[in-house]
Amino acid sequence: MFGRDRFYPGERILYEAHPRFILNSRSTLIKVILSLIIVYYFQRTVEFAGSLSRVFLERYGFNFASTAVIILLSVLFILLISIMWDVLSWRNRRYLVTDQRVIVESGVIRKKRFYIHHDKIVDVVFSQGLTERLLNSADVEVYGGHEGTHIVLEDAPSPSRIENYINRSTGGGTADHAAEIIRELSDETPDKPGFSDPSFWESDEEEEQEEEYADKPGSVMERHSRKFKRLREEDGEE
Repeated sequence: MFGRDRFYPGERILYEAHPRFILNSRSTLIKVILSLIIVYYFQRTVEFAGSLSRVFLERYGFNFASTAVIILLSVLFILLISIMWDVLSWRNRRYLVTDQRVIVESGVIRKKRFYIHHDKIVDVVFSQGLTERLLNSADVEVYGGHEGTHIVLEDAPSPSRIENYINRSTGGGTADHAAEIIRELSDETPDKPGFSDPSFWESDEEEEQEEEYADKPGSVMERHSRKFKRLREEDGEE
């Protein structure tokens, strides 16, 4: 479902991005800070726990130092696993705008995918806070034609690009926009003219013969027949 065939035939990606990590993973940053604090004060905490062990051993027969080490290591391990999970979740959350749909993909183990076709979009809402403006990101809410059908691109980078592509794909753009998007998507141009190109049926070697038969009945069919015959002969020589 999320392999190469997840796109429609001929569907092209206009925009693809992950959420801004620093905005989308605020809790992750807190976990990183806590982990650094535990590592930094680990030795001092163990030494302090060791000094209290004598009291706990004498009164309660309890080794406080070893317990403190186990607790600190357990908390650190949990924090590291949680950080790794947050990073994987961020990496697996993607926003895509194609020439046909707006797509949100998420999930590490259980994959989820939400999308709305451009012809179903009725409204797009952008919201930015101060931090989001500084980092050139925004929350983008795309609403479909039915009540309750909408998707949210949280902390999406370059929101102006998203707005531009959606407007152009939903008919909000002009003819110049349509021509521009075709130029952007054209990664390479054909080396040889196609059948629909008039230059395919013309060659320097045949110009004189073309003029000779131009005014005769059936000259177009004869010209095409000679062209195919010459191409077959060239393929046979190769």
